[in-house]
Order: sequence, then C-alpha cells, then structure tokens
Amino acid sequence: MSVKVCHISSAHPPFDVRIFHKECVSLAHAGYDVSLVVTHDKKEKVKGVNIIPLPQSKGRLHRMFIKTHFAFYRSLKTKSKIFHFHDPELMLVGILLKISGKKVIFDSHENVSSQIESKHWIGSKFIRKVVKSIYRAFERFSILFFDSVISVTPEIVELLSPKKGVLVRNYPIISLIDKVKGVKNKSKKTTLIYVGGLTKIRGIKEICEAISQFEQEVELRLVGPWESENFKNECLKTSNKINYFGVKPLEEVYPLINSSDIGFVTLFPEKNYLNSLPIKAFEYMACEIPMIMSDFPYWKNTFEGCAEFVNPQSVEEIKKAISVLIEDKNKANAFAIKGRNKVKSEFSWESESEKLINLYKKLEK
Repeated sequence: MSVKVCHISSAHPPFDVRIFHKECVSLAHAGYDVSLVVTHDKKEKVKGVNIIPLPQSKGRLHRMFIKTHFAFYRSLKTKSKIFHFHDPELMLVGILLKISGKKVIFDSHENVSSQIESKHWIGSKFIRKVVKSIYRAFERFSILFFDSVISVTPEIVELLSPKKGVLVRNYPIISLIDKVKGVKNKSKKTTLIYVGGLTKIRGIKEICEAISQFEQEVELRLVGPWESENFKNECLKTSNKINYFGVKPLEEVYPLINSSDIGFVTLFPEKNYLNSLPIKAFEYMACEIPMIMSDFPYWKNTFEGCAEFVNPQSVEEIKKAISVLIEDKNKANAFAIKGRNKVKSEFSWESESEKLINLYKKLEK
C-alpha cells in the first residue's frame, strides 16, 4: 500500500513549479499517494496528485490567521504519514501536526528572516529589524519540532538547521522543457524576456527604460504578475517595444523563453537575493539563451561564462549589455551553449529530486 504524504501551502498557486511540478509530481511518480492542500477552486487529481482546495485569501491577515486553520484540518483529513509545508505562516500548523504524531518537513524556499528587511509594508527599518528578530526566534523554536528542513541553497540550510537540513535546489525539469519548449526565433528582431514577479526590486523598470533607448527592432517580453496596477502602467508606458503576456502556465512559458534571444535576471541587491539561485536563470540556460544578470559575486561565480553581468540599477549598463549580446553573436552563442551544458550536467531537477525521494524513504520507516 502506498505511503500517504501531504504537501500544504496557503500562499502559493496550485500549480507552483517547485511545489506541484517538481516535488509533488516526483513523489507521485516514486509511488507515494500524494495530496496537495492549496488555494484552488475545486477538488481534482492532476498528474497523480490529489488537489484539496483552500479558499481564496481575503487579505494578508485572513491568509495568515484564518486560512491556516482550514489548511490544518483539511490536511489532517488526508490521513497522511508525512506532511510537508511550504510557507512560514504554517509553522504553527507544522507544530500541531508533529504533536499529533506525524512526520513533518518544513520547506523554506527563501531566507525569510532576511526577506523581512525588504518588506517596506511592515513599517520602518527599526520595526522591520524587530519583526525579523521575533520571526527568527519563532523559526528556531519551531524547527525543534520538525523532522527535517529543506531549502534551496547551502547558506539557508546552514542558517536553519545544519543537523536537520537537506539541500534540494530549485533546478529546472529538463525533460519537461525539452518536451514543450517550441522553436527558436529566426526573425531579425531581437527578442528579450523576463519571467517572474514584475516588481520594482526585480529591476523591471530599469529593463523597460533600457529597451526604450534602442532604435533597432527589439521586443521585450514580460511574463508574470505585476506588483500593482500603477507599477504596470509606469513600466509599460516607457516603450512601445514591450509585450506583456500575462501570467502563463509552465507549458506556455518555455516556448516563449525558447523563442527569445536574451533572458533577464537583474534583481536589485536586496540581502535576500545576494546568495539566491533564481530558477528563471536555469530555465533560460535550459532553453539555450544567453543572460543579462545582476553583478552579485555569488551569481558571477555560479553563472560565469553564461551571462553578461551588470549593476541592475544602471539603465546604461543594462543597455550596454544588450548591445554586446546583439552585436557579438559569437559571444552570445557561447554563453547559450555553456549554459545548456551546465544545466544538463549540474543543474537538473531529474538528479536533484533523488535527494527528496531519499528523505521521504528515511521518514516513512
């Protein structure tokens, strides 16, 4: 009989790349009976995963204090042996599940305590530091209850729990990309792309302003959700060379990347980003396109030979990097080939998923 396992998220979309496509589907393929308690409009089974719907959030407080109750009771009804949650606001749920005699995994996708410093809606810098300290203390206390803690970089694993920590990097699913990625761009127009959250601290305005300064035929594709309607209008009015595609499912994103010429990963130097491994970079590499990236030392070391590095807050540097990759086809092609080879040999979910399966095998005993 298959071991029942349950993933829980109150903040992520139902078909989140890491949670659904990578972790849940991989576990289902490995023979586990997988449930996913997540915000959705109906109960259904997709790719072997039983989706159990949570109601839509009615604001941040509703999500953190009301929705978590639904998440606890609906996950408990799955009668699973292993529970795997993905949001910091669910730590109390994780503790309650552990007290109920369950095996519990906390999957921290980011360094949340550092991320708090960038959340200006929380308040002043002093208030954010206080909130960060309170959160970090609660996080350390909560981890005492959990059987394992997963994260995406060695630095976060070391911070959270060197003893319980397991590194499961957020690498792309190469087989899925190759299956749906579509055809290469053969037109004379240079097409550039950014995939992900369209926010100020991810350098979107600077990319748009750099594109607006080109006289030759270029197109900037933006794919993802905007942080606000005002910011969307602010960016789109900078140039008529911008094409916004909205929020797309994974199967439609990869053909857009593959038919583009250059990918952007120009996040601002926020503390939470400096040692991160952005999934979009690996997806660009898997689709064999060169990149323009923020000049963080960690990124320069990891992605050397695959990208032009720039100050993400400098429109002039971004414009110059675009020009280099447009004019020097040999360099752009070398970046693209090296990126694809590195993904295949070092950065694929196919190999990384084995760590997840091995962890579950240990916990099911």
